Amino acid sequence: MSEPILYKGRGTPEMYDDLMDFMNYVFGFNGDDRDFKKLLPKLYKPEYDPCHSNYVVTENGKLKAAIGAFDSDLSVDGEILRSRGIGNVAVHPYSRSKGYMKDCMRLALRDMIDDGVDFSILGGQRQRYQHFGFERAGEEISIGVDRGNLRRAFEGVPLRPLELRDINEGDFDLIEKMRALHETRPFRTLRPKEQFYDIARSWRTSVTAILENGAFRGYFIGGLGELTLIDPEDTVDVVRNYVAQRGDVHLSIPVWETDKIARIAKIGGGLSIGHNEMYNILNYPHVIGTLLRFKAAREELGDGELSLFIHGFSGDVKVRIAVKQNAVTVEEISGDCDIELGHLEAISFLCGLWSPERLALSPAVRSWFPLPLYVDSADHV
Repeated sequence: MSEPILYKGRGTPEMYDDLMDFMNYVFGFNGDDRDFKKLLPKLYKPEYDPCHSNYVVTENGKLKAAIGAFDSDLSVDGEILRSRGIGNVAVHPYSRSKGYMKDCMRLALRDMIDDGVDFSILGGQRQRYQHFGFERAGEEISIGVDRGNLRRAFEGVPLRPLELRDINEGDFDLIEKMRALHETRPFRTLRPKEQFYDIARSWRTSVTAILENGAFRGYFIGGLGELTLIDPEDTVDVVRNYVAQRGDVHLSIPVWETDKIARIAKIGGGLSIGHNEMYNILNYPHVIGTLLRFKAAREELGDGELSLFIHGFSGDVKVRIAVKQNAVTVEEISGDCDIELGHLEAISFLCGLWSPERLALSPAVRSWFPLPLYVDSADHV
């Protein structure tokens, strides 16, 4: 029997129907309530050209593997970090152990490096994706709030009634108000106007407008995710209304939303800190500088200097970081460095919850870390 004719590379528009059927089959989706186009319309609608964003392997023209790599930009106080998220990692069950997943991942990551992407993000089993340079990172606060918490915290305090209205794609006015309010967030993934609703309803999540006497007060996604308000004073009232109308809630909040965390922590049942997702940092100087400047704009950092020799996924790099009176300087250097780190160690050192190498830093320099790398759930792939 002759060897199959192999193709390894980006998909083509002609593959669209086959690609959707292939991914649904591999993931066990039925094409009805569980279907890639319905779960993630922001990525898989034909007009968004998901085939070009997929790296595929075909045997004699038939799909055997596919991995999506989807572009987005993260705005951090107006500075842009280029991101490309990995999703729909699919290999035909009869084609496993042929290395096709590795082939697609290598193609995707090679192009990220060539295209100047700053970081990549994905969800999955940690040890599996560490082989491709991904590590858990990004700090987020989790707070649970239930009826018991609120009953005791607000005994005798009347509830201010708010309307929590789930919207659909025809609610153009409310969608536009949500989009405009989202653009006030200082740390956000840029969402094109025409895609905002598709992005917000990722994973078939509800998208909810907050109204008072018909006036728009803010919005949230799913269980109070990405809660964004015109007036922060509404925060506790929104949480109380949510629990009263929909039940107990568990919020995940980026660490830079300190006012929101402080308000909700007072009425919640407890607080914990966890990682946001798995990340692969490809451009260390740009990521470090952008995130450290964001942090310095919101809290007092200690003065100091630190040089790192990082054996990064996209190559070795030596970086000097300096902070003086909260002014941040990050530059590439040559010569000796204070600390030498492997790639996964560097991600943990810079953006992880814990790093043994950070323990040796002076208290002033240690105050710089972890850097606030974070991507909202709706922007995950």
